[in-house]
Amino acid sequence: MEEQLWQACSDAKLEEVEKLLQNSEINTNWQESKSLRTPFFIACESGHLDIVKLLLKDERVDMNKPMNDGSTPLFLACFQGHVELVELLLNDKRVEVNTPRNNGATPFYIACQEEQTGVIKLLLNDERVEINKTKKGGGETPFYIACQEGQSEAVKLLLNDEKVEINQTSNSGATPFWIVCYKGYIDITKFLLNNERIEINKANKNEASPFWMACQQGHIEIVKILLSDKRIDINKSRNDGETPFYVALKEGHTEVVNVLRNESNLFIHSICLIPILSSYSFFFFFFSCYLFFFFEP
Repeated sequence: MEEQLWQACSDAKLEEVEKLLQNSEINTNWQESKSLRTPFFIACESGHLDIVKLLLKDERVDMNKPMNDGSTPLFLACFQGHVELVELLLNDKRVEVNTPRNNGATPFYIACQEEQTGVIKLLLNDERVEINKTKKGGGETPFYIACQEGQSEAVKLLLNDEKVEINQTSNSGATPFWIVCYKGYIDITKFLLNNERIEINKANKNEASPFWMACQQGHIEIVKILLSDKRIDINKSRNDGETPFYVALKEGHTEVVNVLRNESNLFIHSICLIPILSSYSFFFFFFSCYLFFFFEP
């Protein structure tokens, strides 16, 4: 009987669900063996709005009961982008809006990760939602994960809400702007630079700045965009003394090197800050400098 209810909820058979709920002995929170999803859970995951409305009227239904990975019905509705269903759940004060799954990701976090913009708007307008709650392990915020995944529309939405902590770092010390430069997302880099709240030179725990990472990764367009902003510190070295120019040389990013060497404020002697150099790397650096500065292509 319970399995029949679960299947009816999954298949959106409203009349059958109504009939089964009339049985006072039925366990409305029965969980299937594979992933421990309840009838209410599967209805939310599948986006069956009428079934969910019906189940919410039954006091026996546990609307917060998670599946085996800790995901709640609201979490899956947010993940799938079921906007009307999420709105329905948010209007029921019994629904727990910040319960994370086992890895620490909240419903708001997953909506930002998947760029479910309709859901994000709803959650931002709910005062109960913890919009800066971090994920376990890496310590990433919802804004950080939207930046990391290149979700430009989600990033724009979050930037417009002053409650969002846009410079909060992950456990590695990386800011959202840092990860955008590392990944090479051109459009997101541009509109983050236009926001005065963004800390554009903030480095990670190894003292690698966003500009340093763009040079190290060879993201020539990101490098050019950053160079157009006079606030960027183009000589800031990592904690081992390697400068952006040095790392671009070392990684063989010729385009980046050619752009940097035209910068009047490039401090070529920053190599002196490197405490330990093998004879090979020392020779490599100065030989590369000789070629690039005296033998222009």
